[in-house]
Amino acid sequence: MNEVPTLVEHLKNLAQGYHDTHLALQAQYRKMESPEAFLVELKHQEAALLNRFRLVQKHLLASLEDDELEKAIELSRIFDEIRVINEFVIQTLVGKDSETGAD
Repeated sequence: MNEVPTLVEHLKNLAQGYHDTHLALQAQYRKMESPEAFLVELKHQEAALLNRFRLVQKHLLASLEDDELEKAIELSRIFDEIRVINEFVIQTLVGKDSETGAD
């Protein structure tokens, strides 16, 4: 039973981290000169985070047993799909902003 409060606290911390990141991105977006400049900055941040993620992922996958390894690989696939969707959404929004700005 002690694991439940720990999990709840962990999820609360994750949610707070996501919220803080969202607010930071909003503030950063307001300061940028254009949506394109913001996208370039996001790409740099994403590349750095992906490098860190892949390094941790590599070490984690190397240390797991077969049954855990399959679950971790599935989580990695889900993460990659979410990342691709997010990238598409961002590029679509930047494209729309560029089109409306050009009119």
